Amino acid sequence: MEKYFLAGILFWSGIIFLLYTLRPSSKIHSEISSATRREKIICLVVMTILIVAVVLPMAWNPNWSGELHKHHNQYSALADAFLKGQLYLEEPVDPRLAAMENPYDPVAREELNLNEELDVWDHALYKGRFYVYFGAVPALFIFAPYKLIFGESLAAYHATQIFAALFIVGLFVLLLFLAKKFFPRLSFGVYLTAAFTLSLVSILYCTEAPALYCTASSSGLCMEVWSIYFFVRAAWGNDSRRKFFAEIFFGAMLGALAFACKPTVALANFLVLPILPLLLKKNDALKIFSVFMLPYLVTGAALMAYNYLRFDNVFEFGQAYQLTVTDQHAYGKFFERFNLSAQVDGLLQNFFGVDNAFKGDKKPSGALRYVIFWLPIFFLSPKIFSALKKNNLIGLVLALCLTPIIITAFQIHWTPFLLERYRLEIYWLLALMSFLAIGFLSENISPARKKFFNFGVCILCLVTIFQCLDLFLVPNDLNFAEIYPELRPKILKILSLGFR
Repeated sequence: MEKYFLAGILFWSGIIFLLYTLRPSSKIHSEISSATRREKIICLVVMTILIVAVVLPMAWNPNWSGELHKHHNQYSALADAFLKGQLYLEEPVDPRLAAMENPYDPVAREELNLNEELDVWDHALYKGRFYVYFGAVPALFIFAPYKLIFGESLAAYHATQIFAALFIVGLFVLLLFLAKKFFPRLSFGVYLTAAFTLSLVSILYCTEAPALYCTASSSGLCMEVWSIYFFVRAAWGNDSRRKFFAEIFFGAMLGALAFACKPTVALANFLVLPILPLLLKKNDALKIFSVFMLPYLVTGAALMAYNYLRFDNVFEFGQAYQLTVTDQHAYGKFFERFNLSAQVDGLLQNFFGVDNAFKGDKKPSGALRYVIFWLPIFFLSPKIFSALKKNNLIGLVLALCLTPIIITAFQIHWTPFLLERYRLEIYWLLALMSFLAIGFLSENISPARKKFFNFGVCILCLVTIFQCLDLFLVPNDLNFAEIYPELRPKILKILSLGFR
């Protein structure tokens, strides 16, 4: 009991120190527009702490390091294939699998015990060869260069560590630009706690299950957050003409590459539509549009060629040939599969945790379980709506509202069921909306109430962080809580100072 008591004292002392640092009268609540070198150093330290906290544990779970489940190492195998000048994996197809009438039927594979014996789960099988269904960007940018330089394969989770770290940096930078541009009176302390919290919510699941699936998602998130940063900076910044065109090019290039990471993540390119008219007004419209479209056209053509060379279909990424939990080979055409009832049920489940098919004692939670994600409701306030209109942000906010719904709709349509890791694709969009709401609330609140508003937002962020930790300790998807069932009781003993 003594060790739990001491650990609990240390933990709660840290919480008390944090609350004291963020108290209403604290100097950390100086306006973001007057941030000095000291604030910048503090921001860098806090961001580094978050990156370490998110990235370091990715190496600790053997279920998601590539050690136990070899199919998690598909990116390394794909990199090896690329370096040999081929698109298919070297792994031979088992004769029993090749002889099956329908190898995409998971029940039929299970009857032959092939799922467990072969460990080719989530491979794409086409004309007697294995391919990788997941986007090729991690293999091209991380795994292949590593193999060339060091002569050995990269552990499965390392690419996720890199992309997650770059995503966190990107979100911090994007939120800082938005704060300085649109709400300069925002407290630095509020920016810091909000950026920390929203980054944690957006990327935490990658810590639990880093290999393969989250590699694809985190790479797409990384591309998208930096893409939106460059586009937003080009639209609302005052950079030189040369920087302006460079920002458009890099924004478009990263947005296009997101499609080669994970197409559903790349649907966030929808955010660019309300930004594009603002860009076209700033300079030579034809040149801007040309610079904007070129990366999308080149990347689109490359992806179509990649798909055709593998599956004889420019629009087929390999999902139809995936060896997974359902026979996706039988999914059929888009409109044949579309089901309005399934869409409504999926949207209710994904956002509100309402699952009509769930029969257990505890229903799964939706994305809006995080209290901080309810702040965008203040966009309905006349003052904030007026501020959004004044700053040409109405279109962007509407796109931010619609894009999570669009992404979820595609997930419902093309996946057998919704998983927590799919919400990675929408959390960062909800985070952007929440931050905009915080910023404009801060700009429109009276000076007399500003101090208490700042402290209240910080408390809201702290509550959200605790919600993240609570979800982290719920058994799911072979995470830490599932393989170490004693973890949650130990944490609760620490929090209760050993008295629980």
